[in-house]
Amino acid sequence: MSIDLDHKLSVLAAAEETPDAVAVRSNGDCLTYGALAEKVRDILPRLGDARPYPLIARPDLDTLIKVFALLERKQPILLLHPGLTEHERNTLLASVEGLDQHLPENTAVILFTSGTTGLPKPAILTREALAASAEASRDNIPLTSGDVWQLSISPARIGGFSILTRSLIARSAIALGPKFSPKEYLLRLEVDHVTYSSIVPTMLRMIFDETPEWRPSKILKALLVGGAPTSEKLKAEAEGKGIPIILTYGMTETASNVVTTPFAERYRRTSGSGKINKGVQIKSEDGHLFIKGPMLMHGYWGREPLVPGAWFDSGDIGEVDSDGSVRVFARRKDVILSGGENVYPAEVEEALETIPEVKEALVLGLPDETWGAIVTALLVPRDEQKLPSDAELTVRLKPILASYKSPRRIAWVAELPKTKAGKPDRNADNLRGITFRTLHYKS
Repeated sequence: MSIDLDHKLSVLAAAEETPDAVAVRSNGDCLTYGALAEKVRDILPRLGDARPYPLIARPDLDTLIKVFALLERKQPILLLHPGLTEHERNTLLASVEGLDQHLPENTAVILFTSGTTGLPKPAILTREALAASAEASRDNIPLTSGDVWQLSISPARIGGFSILTRSLIARSAIALGPKFSPKEYLLRLEVDHVTYSSIVPTMLRMIFDETPEWRPSKILKALLVGGAPTSEKLKAEAEGKGIPIILTYGMTETASNVVTTPFAERYRRTSGSGKINKGVQIKSEDGHLFIKGPMLMHGYWGREPLVPGAWFDSGDIGEVDSDGSVRVFARRKDVILSGGENVYPAEVEEALETIPEVKEALVLGLPDETWGAIVTALLVPRDEQKLPSDAELTVRLKPILASYKSPRRIAWVAELPKTKAGKPDRNADNLRGITFRTLHYKS
């Protein structure tokens, strides 16, 4: 372990360098690095020696203090989402309790991947991986001691946890965000002088719907939007409002994003998911995306570790352009195989959301013995009193979607199903109990 890396991930070292610099902001209150270091020193003797240390990670000061204290002690952290029930937490803890595989000495954190089927897998991220991720991010997104990154998503997810490590390494500040509601979120952006904030597309959609008059202050450098595909409709609206957004693509296994919108292009609508971060390699083989770089996880706890320097199968379908731009079409498990044809849900959702009466759309496969799966859409109306007819939907989709991609079943719903991470939930179980209307198409 390099002394330099230990120094970067040390809040005590940060306090020695810049004791009076602001480390944490919360609704107008400030905590300096010197004061934060004192709180870390106070808690160090009381942490216990559990390896890894189970931590229910909330976006609050108590969690920040414990995370920084555990990083100081080089004690691995096992992150648990605060939204889990006690039964769910116990199930996850039981799944790793009997593992006899020793954790690498440089393990920083273990995060459970947010799978939709089976138990989430515990991904091991080393201190080197977190530092490599922070360095790759900072090469595109400038982060200095004067910046404030709002923690508006749970640090139990890699998108939230990476805010802590990136800010610590940069000696910049973290703003503790409130439980999300558009008006409170926007108020805290102003009160805490936030320069960066990470959100998921659902949050951005809610902000536009509930506060259509909002425009960003000059202080805000960028909103990082990731965790799920961002629709063209949402990107166009952000561009029209002059809101700087940086699209991101990454996962737990890559210690956060590996593809981002170039910083200079954050005010304009861009295609795809962005460009490959410095230090990362991505290739597409037969439409499958593979990733290589020092920010990759060590492996899943209890399974064979990744071979150093080997390509990691992302599980995503996409392509890489010659200029380093990446287009992600779908998670491999989300692709709908209907009548022998591959249908990418995000593409169908984009088409559906061009219809003015459709506020949001979610597309998934309804299992079928004849077709394998039937393309099925859940639609949230913009106005429940003004729904287009089935015939109108069919006519509007015909010029922009091939017949095999167009939904055969639709249902109008009040809201779309989401995972605990706020991502679209494409589990076919969500279709149970819903009454569908059948759309008929002619070739």
